[in-house]
Amino acid sequence: MEIAGRMLAAFQAKHPKLADGIVSSVRALKKLEKEAMGAKHVLSANKEANFRVESLYEDTDFSQQVRRETVEEWCAQIFAAFSAPIEKALRNANVTLGDVDTVEMIGGGWRIPRVQALLSEYLQAQRPQGAPALNLSQHVNGDEAMATGAAFFGANSSTSFRTKKIFFTDSTPHAYTLELAPLNASQPHEEGWATTVEIFPAGSKLRAKKAVKVTVGFDLKAVILENGNPIVRWELAGIHDAVVGKYVNLSTPLVSIKLDLDSSGVVQMSSATAIFDENVTVEELVAPARAAGNASGNASGNASGDAAGDAAAEDGDAAGAAAEASGEAEDAANASSSTNASSPSKVVKTKIKKRKVLIPVVEMFDGVSPRPLSEDECRLAAERRGLMDAGDAEVRKIDAARNALEAFIYESRDKLNDDDHCQQVSTEDERSKISEALMAMEDWLYEDEAREANASALEGKLGSLQDLVIPIRRRAWELEQRPSLPELIDKVKAYVNQTLAYVEANMTWVDAKERDGVANLTANFVEWFGNVSAQQAQLELTQEPAYTAQGVKERLHRMQSEAQRLTKIRKIDFDYSKYGDQSGGYGGYGKGYDDPRMRAYYEAMMRNYTQNGTNGSDWWRNFGNYSGFGGSGFGGWNNSDYMRSFYEHAARNFSDSANASGEEGGAGESAGAEPGDGAGGAAGGSGAGKSEL
Repeated sequence: MEIAGRMLAAFQAKHPKLADGIVSSVRALKKLEKEAMGAKHVLSANKEANFRVESLYEDTDFSQQVRRETVEEWCAQIFAAFSAPIEKALRNANVTLGDVDTVEMIGGGWRIPRVQALLSEYLQAQRPQGAPALNLSQHVNGDEAMATGAAFFGANSSTSFRTKKIFFTDSTPHAYTLELAPLNASQPHEEGWATTVEIFPAGSKLRAKKAVKVTVGFDLKAVILENGNPIVRWELAGIHDAVVGKYVNLSTPLVSIKLDLDSSGVVQMSSATAIFDENVTVEELVAPARAAGNASGNASGNASGDAAGDAAAEDGDAAGAAAEASGEAEDAANASSSTNASSPSKVVKTKIKKRKVLIPVVEMFDGVSPRPLSEDECRLAAERRGLMDAGDAEVRKIDAARNALEAFIYESRDKLNDDDHCQQVSTEDERSKISEALMAMEDWLYEDEAREANASALEGKLGSLQDLVIPIRRRAWELEQRPSLPELIDKVKAYVNQTLAYVEANMTWVDAKERDGVANLTANFVEWFGNVSAQQAQLELTQEPAYTAQGVKERLHRMQSEAQRLTKIRKIDFDYSKYGDQSGGYGGYGKGYDDPRMRAYYEAMMRNYTQNGTNGSDWWRNFGNYSGFGGSGFGGWNNSDYMRSFYEHAARNFSDSANASGEEGGAGESAGAEPGDGAGGAAGGSGAGKSEL
């Protein structure tokens, strides 16, 4: 902004007549800001830069040479304040430059040579005497480092992401203090009672915990101060009720308040508990100290024995006899004591039992500014955010429409003025009319009406220009593409003819109708293209073309696709020999029942065949005894009128076939059998069945 302001002043000094107008031109000011950003980047690598803006204002160009030393003088006040954030960061971290090992350069200004020089000088001057020099490191992407680090820190703090662990613990720059005071003045308490506790000083690590304990018998009011300003108030009601109620006979409770500094730097009260001490008497069974009694007895016995021995040595036998008698008496006493100590004894003791009462915590924000939003306020804020998002989407849509309109104006102007094809397919009047419309639309873009226009209005403006320009650009495109069509047509026709010849010679299974269809498609295209080419030759270039290059390419593509389809038709060979001879062999088994695999199949079928609980052999064995047809069995069935007429029909129509195959075989016998002979008919039928099988 400093460079842009200096360049604005230079333009005003150079063009006094435009000095007042350029200040109100948003477009001109934006151009200055954009060029100033580019000049800053250039000066970071070079000592000089040419600040140039074409048509800055009122079609007036602006250009001026800028040196790096000059820009550094302009920004001297900004550079002088560079050390303030470094010192603040060191204070918050509670460290000095002597504790720093490395320095990493990040941020948008780290490429500026003056910033690097000032930082190096500052680090060298502030380091302790004899400490190694700190070099400015550039190991990460300075433009993205802060955003990347914040993203990783947020992901590590969340339970929904699994990313690389970043061992970083943030600290709070604020100091938090807890103030406690009586909530209800009517409850008994010491006059003027109040206490203040610093819970989290500045620089405390996030997720820290703190417990505050006070001995009171009344309800409390707790206030959290952030840097001396109240931010939240809690009411701890229920302490006095417990003191005068259930625990009236107990001493004043100890109130424990637990506070957390969460990962977002917000102080939360996790719990509040009143703890009462109650004296409780309990009876305990005490086991006898068996080892101690034995040791005592032994020591006593040994001492008595030693004393008796001494007396015996001095006084003679009489004293020795007395000592022996005394020793026997002690043994008897120890035996009695050992018998009584074998059972545990009861001891009454007094213990202190903790009675805990959970105190409800009510969070209040009365008199706190700024305060958190209530539920209704959060809902309204969400609604406002939705409206703002919709507004932002509309703004993006408007910007896109404005950019599209502006780009179309510049592109169309270049095409009409510089493109030869556009000039050939348009008249001078058409180009003049379109140029005027483009100029008027460009001027409109910088008016207040255009800045306040919505996306629909901008799209409508674009559509009106397209109605004028698109026909000319379309004719120019067709004029440019038309010369390349004959070569493309020849290639496709040659491919189709070669494919048809190959299919006819090598793919005889392809039906002739398929080949004729592709050939007719080619002939129709040749005829169509000849007609439209003749029509196009009679038209002026400024008229709409008789055909389009896209239409020709679509027809050629269809011809090529149909020719390719012929080459993909497969030949279907149907070899009947693999299905066996007349005697069977379905599925490639051509030897019928003689084939081992077919024989195994039939045998397995007969083994597994079941009919009403019987196997296949039982069923065929009882076949002749079946009495389902009038109770006469199959023998009676053969004697029926129906079967008699069948035999007569077979004898008449199949006699020639039987004679041709010889006199042998059951078929001849069956045909010559007397219809009235039931047994013979059955036998003949059986013989015929065998012959057919």
